[in-house]
Amino acid sequence: MSKRQLLWTLLALLLAVPSWGRDWTAYLSYHDATRNIIAGDRIYSLASGDLYYYIPGESRVHTFSKVTGLSDTDIKYMAYNSQLSSILLVYSDWNIDILTLDDSISNLPQYKNSSLSDKTVNSVAIQGKYAYLSTNAGLVVLDMELGEFSNTYNLGQAVRSAISYDGQLYVVTSSGIYAGRTTDNLLDRNNWRIVNKGKPVLLFTFDGQPYALYSNALYALNDYMAPRTCLYQGQISYVNTEGSLLVMGNSSSLITMDTDETLHTYSLANTFAWASYDGSGFWVSNGYAGLQHLRSDAATLTYDSLSVIPDSPIRNYCYWLTYTPQHKLLVGGGSLNYSGLDYAATVMTYQDGHWFNFSEDSIAIKTGNFYLNITGVVEDPNDATHHFATSSVGGLFEYRNGKFVRLHTCTNSALTSIFPGQQEQVAYTRAGAPAYDAAGNLWMLNDQVDTIIKIYKADSTWQSIYIGELAGYPTFDKLIFDNSGRAWITHRRTNTLGHHAGILCLDYGGTLQNTADDTYKFQYTVTNQDNTSYSFNQLYDVAQDRDGAIWIGTDTGPFVLRDPDTFFSSPVWEQVKVPRNDGTNQADYLLNSVPITAIAIDGGNRKWFGTSGDGIYLVSADGLTTIHHFTKDNSPLLSDEIYSLAINSETGEVMIGTDKGLIGYRSDATEPATSLSSNQLRVYPNPVRPDYLGNVTVTGFTSDCDVKVVSTGGQVIYQGQSVGGTFTWNQRNKQGKRAATGIYYIIGSNSDGSKGAVAKVLLIK
Repeated sequence: MSKRQLLWTLLALLLAVPSWGRDWTAYLSYHDATRNIIAGDRIYSLASGDLYYYIPGESRVHTFSKVTGLSDTDIKYMAYNSQLSSILLVYSDWNIDILTLDDSISNLPQYKNSSLSDKTVNSVAIQGKYAYLSTNAGLVVLDMELGEFSNTYNLGQAVRSAISYDGQLYVVTSSGIYAGRTTDNLLDRNNWRIVNKGKPVLLFTFDGQPYALYSNALYALNDYMAPRTCLYQGQISYVNTEGSLLVMGNSSSLITMDTDETLHTYSLANTFAWASYDGSGFWVSNGYAGLQHLRSDAATLTYDSLSVIPDSPIRNYCYWLTYTPQHKLLVGGGSLNYSGLDYAATVMTYQDGHWFNFSEDSIAIKTGNFYLNITGVVEDPNDATHHFATSSVGGLFEYRNGKFVRLHTCTNSALTSIFPGQQEQVAYTRAGAPAYDAAGNLWMLNDQVDTIIKIYKADSTWQSIYIGELAGYPTFDKLIFDNSGRAWITHRRTNTLGHHAGILCLDYGGTLQNTADDTYKFQYTVTNQDNTSYSFNQLYDVAQDRDGAIWIGTDTGPFVLRDPDTFFSSPVWEQVKVPRNDGTNQADYLLNSVPITAIAIDGGNRKWFGTSGDGIYLVSADGLTTIHHFTKDNSPLLSDEIYSLAINSETGEVMIGTDKGLIGYRSDATEPATSLSSNQLRVYPNPVRPDYLGNVTVTGFTSDCDVKVVSTGGQVIYQGQSVGGTFTWNQRNKQGKRAATGIYYIIGSNSDGSKGAVAKVLLIK
């Protein structure tokens, strides 16, 4: 990466004013550039399924997400309507937005919400005010000016591509090209007629004339959609008809065609997915090289040094999230490969507003093994530049300063392969759930082999812990150490081979060398306080709260073991009962039958529960009150499928890993301070300006402080308690009106009033 490219990457600012205020921040990937549009002075770029624009000459970019008003995530198609100066966005779930150049967004959910059995969109064409969506259900016509769907023409077969030309609609199907006069009733499929049995990959118009792209040639067409002239012979990867030149290309050439059908070829090896002509050169979408510019002369193309890549995660993979004590977020992208899916290995960190993506250069070549499916990432507690990542395809990867240095696998460590001695033994070395113990030893779980627990000790030697009844278990994936140093380990799934979803607790006495005092128990059937027994199909996560209780997330909901010391005797796994308060004196189990996939405990001992298919819940410390229930429909949450949660104890931001990417929610709880002092109180924003309507947040309190907001005249206008170390004020007085302009003192005291702290804030009404 050039110095200038690196500078542009670091200067890429997320400038959009969130429509959801300051509470949510989307951390989407904008790295894999696949398409771009030149619109006015802006270059819109689609990268990793997400959208941003860049204005040449400026050292910033503007990114879009659900936080800034988009209706969904994962954009599949982007097309420009130059007549209306607007951009059509089609998402992977077939939701549709229209984005104007003044950043206003209109959502058209009718197609997504329709009763069509197969809504797959195969291509999009823009002509005049209309967008033509070629779908498996037929041809869908959208009037972009009115924001209305005009018609859906069902031909009884999927439509691959479509155009409007000379008073007729033409569509490509598996049978050939069909035509229908726009003056006829085209809702009647009998009014469509086949005009050509050719099956082009794409029909399109340029300068008002029809063209067809076949698998290895480009043709100009006559009025009957039959080939008139072969303009280019060879593979073409993309065709861009926007602007004064038609631009197309493949891996060895970039080709332009003017309105006289004169072709000009630039020969160059490239990985472009798209190119747009700006009058003097080309903006190219060049995969992970980003959005780049090529200057052109009569014979050659030359790269500018600029590469526009917003500061962002390299991919929208966030299977694993955890924070270091220094508030650095560690992100691992992959999975345990439950469904046979392979994800590019992704290791990232986020701190102080910047992303660092670990180098992936030639790791597969260096190791002779796949570099896929990262299942966990940890940082050496004694060296912030030293990291390890477990993988379900290879074992344990080691990094220094973000660069790969070594692969620990079945050939050079205690890790074991599912198929030892076979040719692919390294690829079948499955590791997950890395965690450091208090002595600096790195624990991990070695799935589907005889000895599950493997430890890479602080002295760089290995040790294994054998638990016979768990030999061969395939899906261990979470491990935590409780306040007493015991290891709690989850096994994810119950299967037909006799492996059970359950929870293992290992008390090794803090001594790895002495195994004589080790005690363990694996429990896969639990009994609640009502003497009801459960066996789980899925057990996803485990966490310890601030009272020392152990919480587990299961497909039946959350369970809590109030006293972990009872686990080895007669544990009662409580299901919190939430009163109905309807006069019946009855109660319901907290989130009963909701699959709890992730658990995090915030500074106020409140529980955050991520779910499979139902978004995220925040419940009170005692579990009796649901404070928030965020879904993708009532918030900017990217998806209701939650993989992982992590909380920044310093800022209170809850990082939420979903199957669509990462998003953060700024909660009103932080880690409580150990002592109360005015010097450690932090107020933001300060000053509070007239256009800010959110909460004033004060951090640095001890747990559950009594807090008052006092005017300079000594009047108490608001009071409450801190949550963990955070107190929030909605800028209003006791009468519910916004407080007047002035300086206000925020005074906190501990429970017995023996200590206090004060901060001040300026509010401008």
